[in-house]
Amino acid sequence: MRPFRLLGFLALFAMTLVVTGGRIDSFDVHDVEQWRPLVAEIFPADEVDDVLTVMACESEGNPGTRYMEEWGVESVGLMQINEGWLTGWSRPEWSILSHNGQPVDLTDPATNLQAAKFIRFFEDSTDQEPWSQWACQP
Repeated sequence: MRPFRLLGFLALFAMTLVVTGGRIDSFDVHDVEQWRPLVAEIFPADEVDDVLTVMACESEGNPGTRYMEEWGVESVGLMQINEGWLTGWSRPEWSILSHNGQPVDLTDPATNLQAAKFIRFFEDSTDQEPWSQWACQP
């Protein structure tokens, strides 16, 4: 009987790989709806659903998510803010820094969402399409 159990387990494992596209790295999927109240405090009401949609795609609602981009830049947190925004690529006034000049903690949900709001302000102030700075679109 044991060989049948093993075969059943292997079949279930193989089906999991097919269904998830080969990804089995996230058994603890976070629910983005838990962040709705915080998002509503930071973003205008008409952007809350868009923020949650982008967040679901970017981090699945996990504030500790980190992703190293192909070009060597790390994206961090709920909205996957990358370090280019910390340094202000071409203009220092675009950098997201704390008052003492140290980079902020982008794994902190409120800080990450504030950074995302700054980036949305940047997009609006430079006539870019909304959410153009994210891979995931609402």
